[in-house]
Amino acid sequence: MITIEIRGPEKAALEASRRISDLFLSSGPCRLRRTPGEDEVQVLVYADIDRGANEGGYLDPDETMPTGSFLR
Repeated sequence: MITIEIRGPEKAALEASRRISDLFLSSGPCRLRRTPGEDEVQVLVYADIDRGANEGGYLDPDETMPTGSFLR
């Protein structure tokens, strides 16, 4: 499992975290942080990329997990 840090405008950072969640089993976007006086936000995503496509680490093309779902 890895932690991915995404920084940028809130809308773009959340969209990037959702796209990661479409590819891997993940926590979805979590820990949205703002730094006072800055336009950027920080979003952390925890993703399981260790397993291969046939071992349950990746979602099947027709399978989706709701944002915010935790690793199964």
